[in-house]
Amino acid sequence: MRVLLFRRLGAASVAQRVSWRWRECAAAVLTAILTIAGCGGGGGSGIPVTFSLLVEVRTPSQENLTWTPHPGGVTNYQVHRNGALAFTASSPGSPLMDFNLDPDTQYCYIVYAVVFPLGSVGRSNEVCVRTLTTAPWRLETIDGAASSAGSNSLINDAADKLHVSYRRSDGIVYATNSSGLWISTPVAGIAGAFDDPAIALDTAGAVHVSYNDPASGALKHATNASGFWVASSVDTTGFGSAIAVDSINRIHASYAANGPSGRFLSYALKQTGTWTPEFVSGASGVSGTALAVDSAGAAHIAYVAGSGLCAVRYATKASGSWVDTLIASNAGCGAAIVLGASGKAHIVYMQSFDLMYATNASGAWVTISLDRLDWIGFPDVSIARDSSGALHVGYRDQNADLKYATNASGPWATFYIDARGNLGAGNSVRINSDGSVHIAYFDATNTQLKHATDR
Repeated sequence: MRVLLFRRLGAASVAQRVSWRWRECAAAVLTAILTIAGCGGGGGSGIPVTFSLLVEVRTPSQENLTWTPHPGGVTNYQVHRNGALAFTASSPGSPLMDFNLDPDTQYCYIVYAVVFPLGSVGRSNEVCVRTLTTAPWRLETIDGAASSAGSNSLINDAADKLHVSYRRSDGIVYATNSSGLWISTPVAGIAGAFDDPAIALDTAGAVHVSYNDPASGALKHATNASGFWVASSVDTTGFGSAIAVDSINRIHASYAANGPSGRFLSYALKQTGTWTPEFVSGASGVSGTALAVDSAGAAHIAYVAGSGLCAVRYATKASGSWVDTLIASNAGCGAAIVLGASGKAHIVYMQSFDLMYATNASGAWVTISLDRLDWIGFPDVSIARDSSGALHVGYRDQNADLKYATNASGPWATFYIDARGNLGAGNSVRINSDGSVHIAYFDATNTQLKHATDR
């Protein structure tokens, strides 16, 4: 019996040892598979380097990755940034953009070649790079509760104080830093999808704001000339307006008005206390306008017609009757205009990957690219001219970062101003008498209206 018991115990012990051994082998196999797959933040231990990775720093928020193919078929490639999976690609192909990064920050990349179901079968070398830094401009918040949808309009007065109109969820608002601090004042307690406001100042320093009333569809004009805000109607319909005041305090407005066969460019003049609206010949489907007035009081309008892709056009009454000119087709649905000393037009707009500039300063229209982006830029653009005649342009790149271009030093140069979030919507640029540059813009990530300046 003792011998039988011993044998039984021995058999059980052998079976138990076999079971334990099987579990150990299974665990070892599982560990090997996980190691090959690069589990646990990319791993890398034991995975051979089988192809080469290059990383090009493009902007303060974007880096482009290219790599050679893994020698063998793969299911996909997994891009790890700072030890964590960032995104997956099907093939090396063209450069892949890694965006929404922070400026002046180091990022380290490893790309893994993955074969299903084995996991990672090869990897790239590790590449560490630092994103570009933004220009050393001063950034401040004008309003911490501004709506991210819509545009703003900035202007400066004779004392170099800034004035801006913009939309907030509770209506149209006006802000100024005349006292040294930004102070906001309600203009009209209305809000809607088409009430993007525009601003102008008259020779006495009174503020004039144009905007759409979403309840009636009318184009409104509000002014604080009497000491408090008073609004009146410019036209029974009006969207995408711009406003300007000439040297004898006549008020000009450009806008898109609904007509019997579409939405057309319209213009209104107030010179004797009454607004006189008129249709301007041109394309239908107008969605936005920009306005400048020359020293003789003639209006010059850059406008866009279309949806998604737009035609950029220019209309002027400088010769006594309206003349309408096509500037570009298949462009972004935004344009800005400023006049030179001789009254010639300078227009900027986005067309596919390019920030475009068009001028008739030589007598014929000349168009050039000021900046070539990696992808399609946003249509938000603005332009101003300083006392020396140099031009200053605000715009947004493909990553919704705020950029600035100028020819103040001779050749056109571009700079990144703000690149932390979804930025630059509705940007508006102005130049003070001391040459300082000022840009008002929306920070959609934080729903703030901001001001950037190089001084």
